[in-house]
Amino acid sequence: MKFLIAGLFRLLNLIPDRWAAHLADGIAGLLVRFNTDMARVSRINIAHCFPDLDQASQDHQVRASLAHATLLLFEFAYLQHRPIDQLLEKINGVDGEQHLQRAWQEGNGVILLMPHFGCWEFLSIYLGRVYPISALYDPPNMAALEESIVNTRQRQGANMYPTNASGLRGLMRGLKSGNVVVVLPDQVPTGRGGGVIAPFFGQDALTMLLGKRLMNVGRPTVLMAAAWRELSAEGIRYRLSFDEPAEGLASDQEDIHAAALNASIESIVRRDPAQYQWSYKRFRRLGENRPDLYRRQ
Repeated sequence: MKFLIAGLFRLLNLIPDRWAAHLADGIAGLLVRFNTDMARVSRINIAHCFPDLDQASQDHQVRASLAHATLLLFEFAYLQHRPIDQLLEKINGVDGEQHLQRAWQEGNGVILLMPHFGCWEFLSIYLGRVYPISALYDPPNMAALEESIVNTRQRQGANMYPTNASGLRGLMRGLKSGNVVVVLPDQVPTGRGGGVIAPFFGQDALTMLLGKRLMNVGRPTVLMAAAWRELSAEGIRYRLSFDEPAEGLASDQEDIHAAALNASIESIVRRDPAQYQWSYKRFRRLGENRPDLYRRQ
């Protein structure tokens, strides 16, 4: 299996990025046509968050979001095999770079809250040139895929830790050392006390508190980060951003913190909603008395 996965990414790397967008759109069409779980969940989430859109507009968003999700496979192959300098040439611009530089110079560590938007993997290419990075990863079910993920991200300069107690301690050590710590803040937390319910696009969503707990490790600066795609006939280019979060993120009250976190994520997603990972079951684990949005009827 390890060799099959390695071979797949080598094959995808041979495909020019100007072709990848067309192939991704075709694959998205098939995912919609056969009503795969990715398409079904995306349709549910988009209808849940954008109830004012008519059916045709929702259908367009579903297919567009699945095309962007498919692009991640090609991009991961590029990140794994292409020279770093060649990848950096794909950056069209960096908005808010001064926020990151100022935070880094303070020397208290930086927490980057980076939602599943655009090509979030690409940010580490930019960061790894200058900053030591620490990040968590959720080990996949396939051991061979885990090795590929970890090796690719470490190639970009990141210190990777699994999402367990030991990994969290490693993340905190990195933060205490002044590292840039990257957190994907829109994952649904597991375990008791890991999150609180807060609005996301006007809908209740169980929202993680990991970022809040990391904020208590010293005096780190917290920024929102994103990397979104700019598609053209020339291929895929990227624009990066580093922004200050919504007011209330530093609140001692968990519900206020979570609401500010979701508002900050929402602000990024609204730049181009199709680039958000709507195929993720964001509105689950709301409690036994709440209906399961994703249950098949």
